[in-house]
Amino acid sequence: MRLIFAVLVSLAVVVGASEAEPVSSAVAEAELFNTTGIGLQLSQSLSEKERATIKALIPLIEQQTGTKAKFYGALAYAPDEGLISEALQGAFNFHTVDAADRAALAACSAAKRASSGACRLAARILPPGYQKRAISLSLDATRGFFDVYVPATGSKHFAISETTGAWALAPSLNGAMRACTQDTKGTNDCSIIVKD
Repeated sequence: MRLIFAVLVSLAVVVGASEAEPVSSAVAEAELFNTTGIGLQLSQSLSEKERATIKALIPLIEQQTGTKAKFYGALAYAPDEGLISEALQGAFNFHTVDAADRAALAACSAAKRASSGACRLAARILPPGYQKRAISLSLDATRGFFDVYVPATGSKHFAISETTGAWALAPSLNGAMRACTQDTKGTNDCSIIVKD
């Protein structure tokens, strides 16, 4: 009986930790960053030459992809292969620093040679003046929040997938969740983070 109780308590703690209560649009407005630019946070383990290379790579990545680098993002590489290799991978437009880090490291791990050591972060793409806040959204989701969600009237819900960076807004909770889930490519982790 104690074992069952301990498992139930543990499960309740895990579920409670992953399901944060949604905030109001007023709270979200105060917490979200401006979308007019990005900041670059470089790894302290990089040499000055590697730092210069990363700074030069960002405009090249933007040129090749045809889109601006967007927060929250990360670049990861396999040190055994050097900075400029197939293992250098990026992940952009996620809702949190941690999600971008995980995505970049996973992409690097999938791209590196099997004989290479573990991947490391080379850089992060952050909002200018970044400091951890109670709520964060990707650059595109932040724009959607301010441009569409805030001016909308009536009942409204904003859903995100932390794993994929997907997001959606709708008048109903079910509508926002359904729209978000459609964009997650099979990852079912959407949650409502803002509701009014």
